[in-house]
Amino acid sequence: MSELPRGLQPAEPPAPRPSASAILLRPGRSGEWEVLLGVRSRRARFMPGQWACPGGGLEPVDRPDEPGAFRRCASRELYEETGIDVAASCWIEAGLRITPAIFPVRFHTRFFVAEAPSGLERVLPASEENESFRLARPAEVLEAWRRGEVRLPPPVLAILRALGSSAGHPATEVARRVAEANAQEERSPRIEFAPDVWMLPLRTATLPPATHTNVWLPGGSRFVVIDPGATAADELARLYEVVARRRRLGHEALAIVLTHHHADHSAGCGDVARKLGLPVWAHASTLEQLAPSFEGLVVQAIEDGQIIDLGGMRLRALHTPGHAAGHLAFHIEDRGLLIAGDLISGLSTILIDPEYGDMDAYLESLARAHGCRCRMLLPGHGPPLPGQRLVALIDHRQERERRIRVALQSGSTELGEIALAAYADTPGLPAPLIESQSLAHLRRLERCGLAARAGRGWRTADPS
Repeated sequence: MSELPRGLQPAEPPAPRPSASAILLRPGRSGEWEVLLGVRSRRARFMPGQWACPGGGLEPVDRPDEPGAFRRCASRELYEETGIDVAASCWIEAGLRITPAIFPVRFHTRFFVAEAPSGLERVLPASEENESFRLARPAEVLEAWRRGEVRLPPPVLAILRALGSSAGHPATEVARRVAEANAQEERSPRIEFAPDVWMLPLRTATLPPATHTNVWLPGGSRFVVIDPGATAADELARLYEVVARRRRLGHEALAIVLTHHHADHSAGCGDVARKLGLPVWAHASTLEQLAPSFEGLVVQAIEDGQIIDLGGMRLRALHTPGHAAGHLAFHIEDRGLLIAGDLISGLSTILIDPEYGDMDAYLESLARAHGCRCRMLLPGHGPPLPGQRLVALIDHRQERERRIRVALQSGSTELGEIALAAYADTPGLPAPLIESQSLAHLRRLERCGLAARAGRGWRTADPS
C-alpha cells in the first residue's frame, strides 16, 4: 500500500453485516463458569482455525424486521452448529461489537448470554462450521492462548476476561460484565492477535482498497507506538485512549517508531510524539525525509539489526527497502512475529513506485523477511497473515514479471499495452497504477539485461 495519490478518492470500509453471538455457560465444579467454544473450520472464510462462540449473520428466517430478531438468530445459530436448543426468550443481552475496518468481511454483532440446558456434555461432536466443541474454563483458555496453543479472535479475548472475573455471579451479572467489556472495547480496544502486541486501526489517507493504517503497540513492561499515520482529531483521540489504557496496566511508553516515511504511516507522528512526550525512532533515511515535521522533538536513527528491548519482549529491526528506501520491519524473534509495515498487505498488493521505490530491493527484502521463518505477519494494512504468505507474494511478483516478458516477446512496446497484458487477470484497476507497477518491473528487467528501452517504449533483450 501507499499514501493516497491526488485525484484518487479514498475507499469506504465494507459495511458490517448484522449478526448474533451465543455465549452459552455452564457452572463448573470449581464455581467458575465454563463457556462453550468451537474451533472454527480451517476452510472458513472468517476466523479460520480460531476458537469462538457459536453465531452468525441475521437471516430472513429470523424475521429481521420484528422485535427479538437477534435473539432468534442466536438460538438458530446455536442449534445449527451444535444441536443445542435454547429458547430465544432465555438470552440476556451482553453488548455489541463491530468488526474493525481492516477486515474485508465485517459484522455488527450483538452478544447474548444464557445458561446451558442440564445434561450438556463437556465435548460435543463437530459440525460443518466447527472442527470441535468444548466447554472450557476461561482462565485455562486464556493461558493456552498466551502459550500459543490456541488462536482467539480479539472479541473472544475480552469476553473470556470478563467471564473470568464473574465466578459465583448469576448469569444476569455475567451478561452485564460482558456488555461493559464490549463497550470499553468499542471505545478503546485492546486488540491482540498475539499476546502483548496491541494494535489499533486508524483512518488514514491511504491507497484503496485500504481505509485504515494499523498502529502496532508491542511490548512488555515498556511499549512503542508504531506508525501513527492518522491526522483526524477523533482518530488520534482513540489512540491516546488506548495508550492510556496500556499505561494504566503499568506499562511505560518508550517511543514513537516508524516503518517508513509515507504519510499514511507517519502523518500524525509529530503531533502524537508531542502529545505523549516521546522521542521518534526511525531509519536515518526516514528521519531525513520527515525532518521538518520533527522540529523540537528528540529523534534517533534505528540501524539494521538493532535490538529494541521492551522489558519482556525484544524487537529486532530489519532494513527492508524497496517500497521505501528507509523501510523497516520488526522481528519479534522468540514469538515468530514480524511487524511488516508496507512489506506486505492483508488487503492487496504493495505499490512499488518506479521513481522512488526499487523492485530489486523489494524482492530482496521479501526474501530476507521469509528467511525469518515467521508464523505470523502483522502488516500495516489489513488483517494478520500467515508467514507463508511471503512465498505467495514472491511467486505473485515473479508471475507478474513473467507476463511482462511475454508481452514484450509478443511485440508489445508501449507501456500501456504491456501493463494491460501483464494485468489482464485483474481488469478494472486504474491505468496509472498498473503502468507504474509494470514500469517498476521493466526497470528491474532492464538492470538484469532482459529488457531494453526502444525510443519511448520497450523491447525484449532476452537472447531467446
